Amino acid sequence: MTCMNEQQHLMHIITLASFAMDDTRLYLDTHPDDCEALKYYEKNREIRNAALDEHNAKFGPICSYDVYPNNYWNWNERPLPWEVR
Repeated sequence: MTCMNEQQHLMHIITLASFAMDDTRLYLDTHPDDCEALKYYEKNREIRNAALDEHNAKFGPICSYDVYPNNYWNWNERPLPWEVR
């Protein structure tokens, strides 16, 4: 098992929840009234959003859509998510 730091752990959660949401969304395209699938999608959306919020607060945004500039553009201040090892 690989030892992950906190940032890697959050990225792992975001990736897993995003995959689950994408897969469920495809299923819901053909089964739009499946209540269990809707609950599963919502649960993963909440997990993903919480992990994204925590990542953005601690390590900066994952994508430029999540940048909230106050006085200047800070997207390029930290290593980009794909540069972190």
